[in-house]
Amino acid sequence: MGDLTPRHPSSPSHALPLLAVWGTVLFWGLSFVSSKTILNSGVPPMTMVCIRFVIATVVLNLLLRRLDPSARLRRKDVLPLLLSGLFGVTIYFFFESRGIKLTSASHASMIIAVIPVVTLVTEAILFRTRITTLTGVGIALSVLGVVAVVWRPGQSPTGGSILGDLFMFGACISWVVYIVLSKNLHERLSELAITAYQSVFGTAFLIPLALLEMRQWVPITLTAGLNLVYLALFCSALSNFLYVYALSALGPIAVSPYVNLIPVVGVIGGVVLLGESMAWTQILGGAVILGGVLLVSWRRPGAPPIEG
Repeated sequence: MGDLTPRHPSSPSHALPLLAVWGTVLFWGLSFVSSKTILNSGVPPMTMVCIRFVIATVVLNLLLRRLDPSARLRRKDVLPLLLSGLFGVTIYFFFESRGIKLTSASHASMIIAVIPVVTLVTEAILFRTRITTLTGVGIALSVLGVVAVVWRPGQSPTGGSILGDLFMFGACISWVVYIVLSKNLHERLSELAITAYQSVFGTAFLIPLALLEMRQWVPITLTAGLNLVYLALFCSALSNFLYVYALSALGPIAVSPYVNLIPVVGVIGGVVLLGESMAWTQILGGAVILGGVLLVSWRRPGAPPIEG
């Protein structure tokens, strides 16, 4: 585990790491918008995810050879990397892509925002992590916020569906499993090495799932193609590099508050770029979720960020 001491991000020497953090927040936040755009063009969910990660895996492993050439895949790391790649790439994006297809980008990003809360509760159950009064309040707020986001009193949902919500909750759970499986890997491998190897295993599981959608394949439009490139290069490759760089320069405690803004960018992107509308209960629920997540994450070293 690296040094968790904040590096005073206001220092002039930290201008580039701060820029890297904001780049990560922007790229991952807008990934929900890109995914929705691709799915709206008719590209099947697992085909979209597979193309994205085939490209990203190649780029990530090229970056690994360039930036961390001493990284070696040891036999004892194969199984945890395989399982974490399965849950963090294949299963997570299986649920997320279907959730985004059935709901709005802004709605999906608000539900994904509760992952830090679910992670904390899971750690408390499995590892006896102590929950303070402050984090308890944060958990309660997040639960209330989720209820407000998914609640549809007597009317059809604004850009969402119950099934879409369930898929997004499935994505949340699979990401928490991924975090638990990745926990000890950070003691032996760099963040970049973990991400690169997990992408290899996760993509291997994605390929047969994409092939099952062959009858649904459609010609990829220019817009969909550009968004696929954006997801692969900027969200899955560049953003991982930027996040690792910022983490090493600023520390997890300083970076975590910025990472919590990813769902906010997703909501703004969905409304501004896709013209999505939101009910007042969703806006209120999203604000309450963000407040709860900030309380839960207060001065707490961050888990791996949610890659949209």
